[in-house]
Amino acid sequence: MNNNTGKRLPSGSIISTLVPTSLLALVLIMSTNNVQANIAKTHTSCMPHGQPLTYTCKVDLSLQSKPVSNAEMSVSAEMPSMPMAHNMRQTIAMPVADLVGQYEFVLVLEMAGDWRLIYNISSPFIDRLHEPLIIGISEKPKEHELSHSHTMADHSSVDSTDQN
Repeated sequence: MNNNTGKRLPSGSIISTLVPTSLLALVLIMSTNNVQANIAKTHTSCMPHGQPLTYTCKVDLSLQSKPVSNAEMSVSAEMPSMPMAHNMRQTIAMPVADLVGQYEFVLVLEMAGDWRLIYNISSPFIDRLHEPLIIGISEKPKEHELSHSHTMADHSSVDSTDQN
């Protein structure tokens, strides 16, 4: 590399190091913006399905803010607060007739609480998306009765129909 005087700069000079590094940084920034522009998104809503802790869910799948039709995806769920304890088996999300980008599935959970839906998309692109979902928690939690007729050591006197 030459400087303004026509003399060649030493190969280890700051300028000869900064120019290629700056170009590399610029290329990385530009490619990151393209990746972020192609992010797929989900929006899920669930309604009770008739049995306790069973829900019919609809998910809107979009890519670059446009609905994605004919996608192949499976859905599973996990409780982030209890890793490995409460997990739902994968189920297939089926396209909703005449609604482009909308899919439907039945969600069967073990308990109410904060869940994370995991969408595994295999077509028309490959991606894994996570979406938080709160299931079955009312706005006003039932107050727990503080007076018990038994001690921690003796649970034999607890009525099994007690739903505190």
